[in-house]
Amino acid sequence: MTDAQLITLCVAIIMPLSLLLYSNSKITDAKETLRAEMKTLGADMRSDSVQLRSDLTLALLRIENKIDHIAEMVASHGERLDKLENK
Repeated sequence: MTDAQLITLCVAIIMPLSLLLYSNSKITDAKETLRAEMKTLGADMRSDSVQLRSDLTLALLRIENKIDHIAEMVASHGERLDKLENK
């Protein structure tokens, strides 16, 4: 085997292996970056859902208060009408 053939054989083996290792390291970097972004996104979504839940709770409380007030008004008007009808 000549030196040129030996160098060609080494290049034919070493180059694909080194490119494979390089590609694998890039894939690993991409996976780590994606995992970090997913964790950040998950934390953001959890905080947004907590804020949304508190806003929704506040809105429902206001609606309940308005319904209670309307029920009191209806009861008061009902009593007044009953008094007027009995006179």
